[in-house]
This record gives sequence, structure tokens and C-alpha cells, in this order.
Amino acid sequence: MLRAQYAQSRAQAQQAAERLSELEHGNIATDVAKAREQSAAASAQYQQALGQARPQTAAQRAAVEQAEAALTLAQKNLDRTKQLAASGDASRQELDQAQSDYRQADQRLKQERASYANLVRAQLPGQNASTRANALAQAAAYQTMRNGTRVEEIRQARDAVDAANAAVAYDRKRLDETVVTAPADGVVSSFNLHPGDMIVANQTAAIVDTFVDPYVYIYASQRDLGTLSTGTRLRVVSDSGGATYEGTVEAHDRSAQFTPQNTETADERAQLVYGVKVRIHDPQHQLLDGTTVTVYAK
Repeated sequence: MLRAQYAQSRAQAQQAAERLSELEHGNIATDVAKAREQSAAASAQYQQALGQARPQTAAQRAAVEQAEAALTLAQKNLDRTKQLAASGDASRQELDQAQSDYRQADQRLKQERASYANLVRAQLPGQNASTRANALAQAAAYQTMRNGTRVEEIRQARDAVDAANAAVAYDRKRLDETVVTAPADGVVSSFNLHPGDMIVANQTAAIVDTFVDPYVYIYASQRDLGTLSTGTRLRVVSDSGGATYEGTVEAHDRSAQFTPQNTETADERAQLVYGVKVRIHDPQHQLLDGTTVTVYAK
């Protein structure tokens, strides 16, 4: 999940950077020309819609007038047939036919009037409004393309890039935190975790014996401290096997103390001494923790 989120944030950062690049480099001539053509086409479509509205309205109005004339004729024919039927000069069938013709003419007129009302009140206004809105939108797009990118748009795009990069860094950090790494090379001497275990902050995941040069603390008297300045080279002999190593004074205490009881020294225990840290060069990692050594001045 974290890998997918990191990949998504990187993709969004790439898109934001590409958008900023487009805004900073401006619009190319072909894009401006295309916007101009689209605006002209939308304007022509709107004018065409306006031009078609008059013939459509006239045709529908003519259909209404024809239906009115047909109804008038059917009304007259019905009245005459009624008179003839009353005098016995027209049959019942002829009267029924005249009445049917009148009803059909009346229904047709109602339909034509409804179609005309729909045309002038809904259909044509809707078509004209749609084509007009499209023409205005295309004109605005062309104007924006021709004027180029505004300063505030570039600033907003840069802010978007910064935000996207911050999201990438945050997701990268979260992803890195899923991998436990040792601070130095070494050998794992203890590992008490199992698959599925959750590690909380500052929890020990493993104990690693690192491959670094060991050090030893020696204690020097005040008269010897002057010869043990930082960087002084010393000879270190292991009390186990007699191997000899090179040591370097790395640091020394700023305050004196009584000699620790576990330190073998020929001087009296009550004498004040200074702790000196000596780093031992041991590339083969032969000295084990707790090994005792003897340090000599070169």
C-alpha cells in the first residue's frame, strides 16, 4: 500500500512539473491557431442556429394556419350536412362522416398549435442558448490562449509543484521507515522478532556487533598527560596471545579522578589520574569485547 501511494505521489509530482513547464514556456503557435479555429466554428454554428430559427418558425406557423383553414372548412361542411340531413337530402352516413372530419381537423389544429408553442418557447431557445454558450466559451478560451499565461497561474503551478514534492518526500520517508537498517556493518548477535510483529518507536529490533575499531580506556597521571595529546600514536599489546596493534589517543577527560579499583597500576590508588580514550586499529576484528590490553608509548 505504501509503495502504491509513493508511486502515485511521484506521478502527481511529475504531472505538476509538466504543467508548470507548459505555463512557463507559454502557448505554442499551433495551439493558438487551433483555439482561434474552434472559436470561429462555434460562432458560425451559433449564427447558423439563429438563421435556421426563422424558417422553422415560419414553417410551423404555416402548418398552424393550414390546420385552422382545414377546421374552418370542416365546420362549414358539417353545418351544411346537418341542414341537408334535417331536410332528408343527406344520409346519416354523410352526417357521421362530416362530424368525423370536423373532429380530426380540430385535433390536428390542437397538435399544430402545441408544436408551434414548443418550438418558439422551448426548442429554439434551448438550441440557441446552447450554441451561444459554446460560442462564448470558445471565444474566452481563444482569448486566454492568445494572451498567454498569467503570473498568478504560474505562481499557483509552482505552489502545486512544491506541494507535490513535499508529498513525495513524506511518502518516501514512510516507505523507508518500513525497512530496518543497522547503523553500521556487523554481525547480528541477537534477533527476537518474528514475522508479523509490530515495532514501535525506539524499540530494539536486533543487537549487532559492529565492525569498528575497538577502544580502551587508560588512566594517566598528571605528569604523563602531556605526552598523551589527541592524535598521539601508542603501541597496544593484547594480554591474550600477545598480538600488537597500533592505537591512537582519541580523547581524554577534562577532570581528574581517583584511579578505578579494577585498574592495575604501579602508582598508589589514591593518586589522581585522567581517563584517556585510545582507539585501537584492528582491521581483522581480532579483539573481543572485554579483552584486556597493555598500552605502551612508542
